[in-house]
Amino acid sequence: MRSDRIQIIIQQTKEKVSTKALKDHEAVVGIMAMAKNFMLNEESVRHIIHEVFDGDKERMAKALTVASHLIDESLIQKIISDVK
Repeated sequence: MRSDRIQIIIQQTKEKVSTKALKDHEAVVGIMAMAKNFMLNEESVRHIIHEVFDGDKERMAKALTVASHLIDESLIQKIISDVK
C-alpha cells in the first residue's frame, strides 16, 4: 500500500481515538480489518499501530490484548510480544 494511504489511515484513526469516537481496542480491530481488506503487510500494520498510539507500549499492549479476544489473529499475538 502506498505510504500516503497509510498516513491517511493513521491520521483518521488517531483522530477517532483522541475524540473518543473509537476505543483503543476498536481502533486495533479496525486496523486489522483494513490490513485484510487492503492487504497490508505486517510491517505496515506495526507502523500504523505504533503511530496511532504514539509509541505508548502500555496502551498498545492493552488494546492488542482486548482486540485479540475479539478476533483470532496471529499477527496481534506477534505484535503483543514485541510491545511487552
